[in-house]
Amino acid sequence: MSPTTSSDILVLGGTGLMGREVLAALRRRGAPARVLVRDPARLASTDGLDVRVGDLRDPAALRDALEGIRVVFHISPHETDEVALTASVVEACEATGARLVFAGVAVAAANPVVAWLMRRYFAHVLPRYRGKISIARMVQSSRTRPVVLAPTNFMQNDEVLLDVIRAGDFVHPMHPKGLNRVDLRDLGDIAATALLDPDFPAGSYPVVGPRSLTGEECARTWADVLGVPVRYAGDDDTALETALRAHLEGHRLDDWLASFRLLRRFAVPTSAKELAVTERLLGRPATSFAAFAERVATEHGVRAGASG
Repeated sequence: MSPTTSSDILVLGGTGLMGREVLAALRRRGAPARVLVRDPARLASTDGLDVRVGDLRDPAALRDALEGIRVVFHISPHETDEVALTASVVEACEATGARLVFAGVAVAAANPVVAWLMRRYFAHVLPRYRGKISIARMVQSSRTRPVVLAPTNFMQNDEVLLDVIRAGDFVHPMHPKGLNRVDLRDLGDIAATALLDPDFPAGSYPVVGPRSLTGEECARTWADVLGVPVRYAGDDDTALETALRAHLEGHRLDDWLASFRLLRRFAVPTSAKELAVTERLLGRPATSFAAFAERVATEHGVRAGASG
């Protein structure tokens, strides 16, 4: 493990898809961070990290991890007790005065009545996500000067299933009218800005990709990047379940299955207003799906014409 530097930033969930990108963004800026993880071996890198081993279910471990911390990054977890876990984080931050930067399934609207109606609607169509919607509302109403980041569908879902895509199937379901997809590296950059800037305005912010994509478009992009035929299999339940069960388990598997099936039924258009907010926070254009696919294929050594 490399030498660590003291930090006033605590990142929770640092081994997950979002957390790893937040840590990478902080690392690119030369900013050290503390992490609380159950298994340090799952960290992509420990450079610049103060690694604390523990569980959010252990109040003493969370309290110790928060000592000297100014701001905390927290992610909506895929756990059966996800609401209780986030309640513990919120209560601990309120007790210590730490700020909370949160990323998850959040509903934001200028009109509180509209926001309430939207939360009721999403809880109805996706009952497995009622807890996640409740978590976001808990954070939004907390005494932590919260920054709530609400990303759309993750491009990194494809990275989890990269071996399935390389074998010729793009199984991620999408509505024929398209799905907005975001590169979590963009979310990591925005989260890092919020974590490093004590004056970052509290509030809820959308984090979106540059445009909505169909399943066929995504399959074609991967075929071009990988140099192999890739078919869109998003209407094939057997292919979807086989792929997810080979890579996920437990509550995370059930969450992904529920949300993926729902994506067949609902288009997620790209809002020009939300894209403008995202790009203002980034200070650059949002990452395209083609650029994401090229980067991931290069990192994994599977680009067309690459060795290995």
